Amino acid sequence: MSLARTGLNIKQVLDKVKELPTLPDVVFKVNEVVNDPSTSATDLERVISHDQAIAAKVLKLVNSAFYGLPGRVDTLSRAIPLLGFSTVRNLVMSVSIFSSTPITEFDMKTFWRHSFSTSIAAKAIAVADGLPDEESHSLAGLIHDIGKVLLFQHFAKQAKAVVEMMEDKGVSFIQAEQRLYATDHAEVGGAIAEKWSFPPNLQAAIAWHHNPEPAGDLADFVSVTATANVLMTPREEGFMIDVGYEPLTEMCEGFHPLSMKAYENVVKELDKQMQFFENFIDRMEIFRRPSSLPTLEPRPRGKKDSGIWTLPEKKDE
Repeated sequence: MSLARTGLNIKQVLDKVKELPTLPDVVFKVNEVVNDPSTSATDLERVISHDQAIAAKVLKLVNSAFYGLPGRVDTLSRAIPLLGFSTVRNLVMSVSIFSSTPITEFDMKTFWRHSFSTSIAAKAIAVADGLPDEESHSLAGLIHDIGKVLLFQHFAKQAKAVVEMMEDKGVSFIQAEQRLYATDHAEVGGAIAEKWSFPPNLQAAIAWHHNPEPAGDLADFVSVTATANVLMTPREEGFMIDVGYEPLTEMCEGFHPLSMKAYENVVKELDKQMQFFENFIDRMEIFRRPSSLPTLEPRPRGKKDSGIWTLPEKKDE
C-alpha cells in the first residue's frame, strides 16, 4: 500500500494537532508548584482546588483499587500526603491529557494496559538503578504513546491501514506506519507534547521512545522510557517481559541497559500493581464508550518495536 493510498502526511497531522484544545492552566501550575522545593501540601491542594472538575477526577482515581489506599479518600488534603506530590502531579496531568483528547476509536483497554504497565516499569527501573526523579520516568511511560490516540481518533481509516499491514506483512506498528505514512505516532506525539508545552524531558520521551539517540542531552532519560516500552510490549496474554531476562537484554540494546536488579524490580512491581488494573479501568468512563473500530489484540513484536495491536482473526460467516 502506498503513502498516497493512505492519504496521510505530516502536514495533515500537524494541522490537526493545532486544533487540539490547550490543557487547563492547573496542569502547568501544579507542575510549577511540585518543582518548587518550598511547596507544602496546602499549596498543592489550593492549586488543584481551583479546577473542581480535575479535583473530582483526581479523587475518583485515588479511590480506585489501583492505588490500594485504605478507606475512602474524600479530600485532597488527605490524598496528597498519601500519594506524594509527584504522583498527584502525574494524576492531574494524565486526567487532563486524556480528557482533552477524544479517545473512542480503538481498543482503549489495551492501550491503557500498555501505558500503565510502561509507567510502572519505567519507575521500577529508575528506582532499581538509582536514577533521579522516578516519578517523571513514570509519567513519561504513561503518556509516551499519545500520538496513537490522535491518529486513531482523527485518522481512523489510515490507522486501520496500519493494523491491516501488520496483519498481512507481520511487521510492527511503527514499521507499518513508516511504510505508509510520512510520519509515525512518536513524531505525532512529540508535536502534541510541544503544543501542550510539556517539560523538555517529557517531550523528548514521547518523540523519541523508539530511538533515543536524537534526543541529545535527554537521551539517557528517554532511554528509560524506551526500555520500559520494550518490556511492556503486549505479547499473547502478557508482556514481552515474560520472555525472560537474557533475551530482553539484547532487545533493549541501545536503550537503557537492563540490569538484573531492574528486571526483578519490574517483575515485582507488575505483580503488585497490575492486579488492580481491571478495577481501575472500570472507574474510567472512557472504556464504556462504544468503539467504531474492531477490538485489537496484542501480538509478538520485533526487536525495538512496541505498542503492537492487530486485528482479531476473521471468523467464518
